[in-house]
Amino acid sequence: MTPALALGAAYTFTTGKISDFGLSSNTLKWHQFGIQADYALSKRTDFHVETVAQIGSGGSENFTPLAAIANSNGAFGPSSSSRQVLVNTSIRHRF
Repeated sequence: MTPALALGAAYTFTTGKISDFGLSSNTLKWHQFGIQADYALSKRTDFHVETVAQIGSGGSENFTPLAAIANSNGAFGPSSSSRQVLVNTSIRHRF
């Protein structure tokens, strides 16, 4: 790339087991992928874009794991399905 462009990528795998009082047991899995780019427009100003996708799997017909991408301000809750995508863009200027 160039000195002005920074790229990043991440993958996280999470697994857990849930049981309803010993009657049945489900192994749940979540795959989370993320990519980001930061481009310096000048010495003090940059443009940032980030995308995170999460997919839940496992469970049973009665219980499907919901996707829930964590965020620092709590503005976003869990998805109503097993998939969720978050896109964040910003322009930052340092004073």
